[in-house]
Parts: sequence; C-alpha cells; structure tokens
Amino acid sequence: MSMPNEQQTLPILIVGAGISGLALAQYLHKWKIPFRIFDRDVSIVSRTGGWGLTFHWGLPALQELLPEQLYARLGECNVNPAATDAGSYQFLDLKTGDALHAATFPKTGRLRVIRSKLRDLLSTDINVEWSKRCIKVSNDTESVTARFEDGTTATGWLLVACEGAGSRIRRYLHPSAFENIPVPVRLLGITVSYTPAQVAAALAIDPYFFQGTHSESNIYLFFSFLNSPHNAGNDTGNYICQVIVSWAETKDIAIPESNAERIALVKRITADWAENLRGLIDTVPYDAEATAINLADWFPTTRREYDRVVLMGDAAHTMTMFRGEGGNNAVTDANDLAKRIGPLITSNKDLPWSTLSQALAEYDQDVFTRGHRCVINARQACLDAHEFSSVTEESPLVSRRSK
Repeated sequence: MSMPNEQQTLPILIVGAGISGLALAQYLHKWKIPFRIFDRDVSIVSRTGGWGLTFHWGLPALQELLPEQLYARLGECNVNPAATDAGSYQFLDLKTGDALHAATFPKTGRLRVIRSKLRDLLSTDINVEWSKRCIKVSNDTESVTARFEDGTTATGWLLVACEGAGSRIRRYLHPSAFENIPVPVRLLGITVSYTPAQVAAALAIDPYFFQGTHSESNIYLFFSFLNSPHNAGNDTGNYICQVIVSWAETKDIAIPESNAERIALVKRITADWAENLRGLIDTVPYDAEATAINLADWFPTTRREYDRVVLMGDAAHTMTMFRGEGGNNAVTDANDLAKRIGPLITSNKDLPWSTLSQALAEYDQDVFTRGHRCVINARQACLDAHEFSSVTEESPLVSRRSK
C-alpha cells in the first residue's frame, strides 16, 4: 500500500535546536521540505555558555547540509580568528611541561568554533518554536505526535530526537536500556577571563587548545580558548578560556560544594605542575564558576520501539569529550539522514511506507556503526587521560581523528 504522501503533507518534527537539529533544519529549509523545530529553552540566548567545538572529519557533512552562503560564514565562529597557526593539539607532561604527542586530524582540515556563535549562525532563517519541552511521544501507522509540557502537541510523519545526552525521547525507543553509563572520573570545568599577558603561556603552546596529564599524580588538564579579543562582540579585551581539571575516582578526591572551595582544590592538586602551566591555574580567580560535570556515555543496544522516531547527535551516542568527536558525529548524523530520506521525499512520487522505513533503518545502522566506535574510543581516551603510562601513540586520546 502506498502512503498518501504524508511525507509531503505532514512535517518532520525536530525536537532539539542544538547543532544537529539546526543543521538538519537548514538542509530541510534549503530543499523546501516541511518541518517544525522545537526546543525546551526560552530563547537561543538562554544558554550562552558551553563548550567550544572542533570540526574536522565532520566538515564535509556540514558543507553538504548548509546553504553555500551560510557555510562560507563559518569563520565568523572561530574561537581565535587572529591565529595564524593551525595548531596541533599537543599532549603535555604536566609535571615537566614537555610536549610528548600531538593529535593528528584528517585532510578535511580543522575548525574550532564558539558553540553559541555557531548555533546563532545555524538558526539563520529558521523558525524555532521555543519553550517546548517534549514529555511524551505517541506513534501510529501514519504519524507521530509529540506532546509538550505546556499542553500543546505537534504531529508529523517523522520525529527526529536530538535533545542532548539526557534525551527524554530516548526512553520511548529503548525503554529497557536508555540510561547513560557513568564513567569513573571526576571533572571540574572552569570558565576564566585572562588578560593577554596572563594567557601568553597558553598561546605559546597552541592557539586553540592543548591537553596533558601529570606523569606522577595522573591529574589531567584540558585548556581551550573559547573567545578572543579579536572576535566581534568581545569588548573585554580578554581571552575567555575553559580550564578542565579531572582525575580518576580511585584517587578519592571529593568535589567540594562551594565554588571557592572548588577553585582552592584545583589550585592545590595542580601545585606541582610545570611553572608555565601552574601560572594559568594560579591566576584563576576564586569567584570563577567551577562546574562539576558527571561523565557518562551511551549507545543503542536494542532495536527502537517506534518506527517513526529516530535519534540524532548526543541523544543517539552520548560520549565523553576526550576525543572531540561529538560535534562531528552530530552533523554527520544529520547529513546521513538527509542523504537517506531527502531524495525520496523530493522525488514527488507516492512512496510505500516500507521504502521510507528501510531508509530510516539504514540511517540507524549508519549512526550505530559510526557512533558505537566513537563512544568506545572516547571512553578509552577518557580512561587513558587519567593514567599517564597509557598515553602511547596508539591511545585514542592522541591517535588520529577520522571518520
């Protein structure tokens, strides 16, 4: 039996206006495929902080998804547009300051972006429906309906769930295996505003980011530039940076409750670092916000329950940040789905549901095959980061990033 073209009369529902959701929305907008996109936040500026993102093997997918003029503007999101060196993502011994490894990237190149600026760019010409927290999903033979916390509903022929690592919709697809699996590491993330003089030592190492582990204590550092005084809209004259310090749970170092105590803890456990690295920590003010982050991962292990719902991005493959592949997977998910269903929808033919269902199953397999490997590599990279002797050339912490 053929479908009465519900893929043309009903929209695709996208739940989550993050990077993958907005990238998919741009593709659908470009090809005039009906869609609606929802997000739980009040507006796009509700959460202006967050991580920087590095795109490398995901860049070709992003280029295929976006209108040409939008892709050409990606440079506006660069964390440090004044950098003349592409950087090499060095791995350091934090005790001596010596560089031991440098991560290698694909020939596609590398772009480090401010997540909030990228999200702003991807929302260009996209009508996001804000304050829409999805609390329930129902699926029948012809449509799927999302119910939101405010009592409203939306119905489409397909629902794409890309509302992050804590996805509520995931539990509808995988009711017996939807929970994230904790990783035994404790982590504090600190956003710091540095003067150019204070951050000179970091700039001398890499203009974008670097990482390292202390060869005796096994304490780990990830240092990243999030914004620079060379960026439009940054009138502080300072560099905004992210300092992440983490350690294995087996060290039995508890994270204090108060912010000042957290900063004091970080200063204490990094006191024996190399002088240039210790200086970056010593200048962190006690009122800088230190956020404890619970690390966890997830990938699908059972067949999804709802035919008309698929997962995307962190909802589909939650992974630790230790290989920087979350954003690359997110945009590749969006592009894989676009390649699977886009040509079918725009063919102007009556399609049997079995054809679209097969395309969605193939998308699921794309995501599982790629995402499963990346989740495993990211977990191992995280564990290696906290055991200095494990960081060899073969460790996923420093080995080549490739699709």
